[in-house]
Amino acid sequence: MKPCFEVILNQYTPMIHHIMNTLNIHKDKDYYFHEGTIALWEASLAFDINKGTFTSYAYSSIRGKLLNKLNKEARWQEINVCTLYIPEQPIYSFPSFLEFSLNCLTKNQRKWVEGFIFKDKRVHEIASEEGVSISAVKSWRREAIKKLKKEFIC
Repeated sequence: MKPCFEVILNQYTPMIHHIMNTLNIHKDKDYYFHEGTIALWEASLAFDINKGTFTSYAYSSIRGKLLNKLNKEARWQEINVCTLYIPEQPIYSFPSFLEFSLNCLTKNQRKWVEGFIFKDKRVHEIASEEGVSISAVKSWRREAIKKLKKEFIC
């Protein structure tokens, strides 16, 4: 007979917190703990005693679900970056706060911002204009987004 899920949850709560710490989850802890709890519940339903121990199965299930959520969140944030639309204005007429924020970027990162955000160019177009690989432009984008997030998010 399977134990009540509340007993399982009480026993495996430290494991969920441990996994969250190893994955460096420091924001939205309640949300990720809830996801870990759901993963534990799903693991308790799907576990087959003939295939190993429940502890290792639960650990893999919880960690996998949390990693999937983290990856999904990272993809969403990268796709849904706040873009500014300034029609027909050259870069030198930006508002001063934006101009200041762009100063933290490298020359190549600024090329990505100018091309992608203000000229509506695709990554491969910027790469061909600059004579670099697509992965190089993607790297500029990734690092520019990180720096701009630090500037705009307290």
